[in-house]
Amino acid sequence: MSGGQVVGGPGDDDAAAFSRLVARYRPELQVHCYRLLGSFEESGRLVTETLLRAWRERESFAGHASFRTWLYRVATHACLDFLAATPRTPLPREVRAGGPVPATVLPWLQPCPDTLLEQVPAQKTGSDEVVARETISLAFVVALQLLPPRQRAVFVLREVLGWPARETAAALGASVAAVNSALQRARPAVRKRLPRPGEPAAPERDDCAVLRLYTDALERGDADALATVVREDVRAARRPDPPDCRRLPTRMNHQPAVARYARGPDGRVYRAHGLEVLRVEGGRVAGITVFAPGLFPALGLPLAL
Repeated sequence: MSGGQVVGGPGDDDAAAFSRLVARYRPELQVHCYRLLGSFEESGRLVTETLLRAWRERESFAGHASFRTWLYRVATHACLDFLAATPRTPLPREVRAGGPVPATVLPWLQPCPDTLLEQVPAQKTGSDEVVARETISLAFVVALQLLPPRQRAVFVLREVLGWPARETAAALGASVAAVNSALQRARPAVRKRLPRPGEPAAPERDDCAVLRLYTDALERGDADALATVVREDVRAARRPDPPDCRRLPTRMNHQPAVARYARGPDGRVYRAHGLEVLRVEGGRVAGITVFAPGLFPALGLPLAL
């Protein structure tokens, strides 16, 4: 096996060669699955399922598209099959009505660590400037989850990956007209779910600087400093930290994040307490999404400090 060729024989050597070939695509396929599913843990399982399917169905690769494109096709169908077999919890009517919604309304939503995203090469997106700006933010992933699964797949293939309509139609077994119709419905649905961008941040207040100011204000217990970096409505809604807390700066979904640790009963070990993912607009924290500490191992975060 070399390049994009896929062997047909079932021998151990062929399986090993196939594994080496697909290994380089695993990170980007997992990110693709993550966009479709909204769950980091499920995306890990589905990318494994994708590669198993690809091995079983390797003889169906006819060379009409690139091997990478074929793998994305397999991954998309694996995710759609999963969503058909595992329906999501129905959302409240007020959530389905439209407009931005908090990430907390989706019980399956999980963040995606930048350690995975950094392994994915830059990809050409479609024509939508909003998609080009967001790509993987939590708000964008939430907006995707509120689309019907096949419409979501069309939107991701066309606008996130930049596939042409004909290629998308072939991947989904649909007509070009059906793909274009689904995209026309998905575009405004995604746009209305995204928060309106704030004023551009000053150079000294990019999201990295905001994260430093945020954690420093919390460490010092300086309410005035916190007010300069966190919007008032966000401060009012934020739950207080435990009395003795340590914070580990990190990044999720290309956004600044803080892993919190509370001192345990022994007084020596600080144990995982929660993860805050920050949305920064105009040089200030405009939103905070909190995730449970049970996710720490999957996200590559230590359970104790």
